[in-house]
Amino acid sequence: MAHLEGTWVVIGGADKGGILVRHGEELSSEALDERLEYGALLQEEELKGSRLRYRKIYGNGPEMGWISTKIHGKELVTRVMPPHLTKLQGARGRAVPTGDPELTFYAISDVHVELKENMQWLKDLPRFPDSAVLVAGDLGVSLAQVRQALRLFKEKFTHVFYCYGNHETWCHKSLGDEEFREMADSFDKLELLRQICMEEEVFVTPQLLNNVWVVPVLGWYHRSWDTEPPLQTPPGQELEHPPLPGEKFATDTAACKWRSFTNASTELAQHLDQQNELWGIWPLPAELEENLKKPRGERSSWVISFSHFLPEIELMPEKRFLFTPNLTQIVGSSFIRQRIKALQPDLHIFGHSHFPWDMTLSDGVRYKSWPLGTPAEQARRISSYPSKDIEEWHPLPVFDSLGRHYPTGPACWYSLMYTRLRRDPQSYAMASFVADVYCPQAPRVPESILSPGGLIPVKDEEQLKRRERYAGKSAASMKREMKNWASAS
Repeated sequence: MAHLEGTWVVIGGADKGGILVRHGEELSSEALDERLEYGALLQEEELKGSRLRYRKIYGNGPEMGWISTKIHGKELVTRVMPPHLTKLQGARGRAVPTGDPELTFYAISDVHVELKENMQWLKDLPRFPDSAVLVAGDLGVSLAQVRQALRLFKEKFTHVFYCYGNHETWCHKSLGDEEFREMADSFDKLELLRQICMEEEVFVTPQLLNNVWVVPVLGWYHRSWDTEPPLQTPPGQELEHPPLPGEKFATDTAACKWRSFTNASTELAQHLDQQNELWGIWPLPAELEENLKKPRGERSSWVISFSHFLPEIELMPEKRFLFTPNLTQIVGSSFIRQRIKALQPDLHIFGHSHFPWDMTLSDGVRYKSWPLGTPAEQARRISSYPSKDIEEWHPLPVFDSLGRHYPTGPACWYSLMYTRLRRDPQSYAMASFVADVYCPQAPRVPESILSPGGLIPVKDEEQLKRRERYAGKSAASMKREMKNWASAS
């Protein structure tokens, strides 16, 4: 059975019918008549320099042979799991320390305990000794749910950090009469939420723990954060269904009450940026300010920040890979970006998108997201990557008091995709599930490049049974998503 770590995918030859395969290792060896298609998945048998002997897992082309991994500096194939993401790494400028850390930092977001399955997941979590968990928003809807969830996290972890998401700001009568009467609008609810965090002794301001600063960053999304072009079509083609604007399908637009502010507006995001002062996060502690005067890698203490909303557009898939292409209009904030720019953390945790993510951007910051998400999203993950760890989906260890970054996992499929495919928002090559809804004539990016997990054979009987158990629910949820967005558009 193939293992994800030993798997390669063909990313070259899209315009040439695939890449050349030879009988032997030498470049002078006889070439096979058939080429290996773009998107084919391969199991590594032998690697000698830039020459790879493979056994085919998926796709059209010769079952086995020798290929070049690159030519003239351009990659023809790449590893599905890049080795640098699967290893423990020291923070920038530091060697990887050895030994056991005094404290390990974990991340989770989008727990949504308003869903009974997710509340049960939280109740069933084991205890994590010598730990701190960063809960990056969308914990629940009602204040009672949030309080209960925070208490449960405090039972499981030594320290609990929290920032609110959009679901916590929903303000409508379905929350319950007593709770609804206590608030006039979503601003009132945020103040009640802050009081609950203080009562439950949950960290919502910067704290220094075992030589690591943890800093929450609050805010709200705005449409102008999305600076990339709309969903593109091939020349001469038009979209069959125009994607809905973000604020039109955002539940927040109706569920929140922002007084005179319009949801997804820059004015609302700027106003909610002031929550950082109201919650006591800024001004930053003097000791942290002093620490930030030195560049990352030379500081006396490491820095982790976290937010619910996204700071950078590169942390979202392009529109051509989204069921809802304009989702990018309601996920990010340039005001959060500015605060993170001032912090220059070693690591930033975010939520909201519901996409697991692990990526280091040009600013040198490593960005991670580890959302629990809905049961349907969980089923899709488990069906593609049917391991026990993915099924349990415990909060992810991300950093420790020795200054070490923890490895990524295969479920971060979209950020891993960008190690195989360059970001190109002008491209009209789409994921199949996007093309089927919006532009059936558009060229397709193979599933093996987007998320190859579901195409790679499982390694044992236990994983096979797990995949079979979740495959039906996963397929049904995909069909439902496509139908819903086709009819909505």
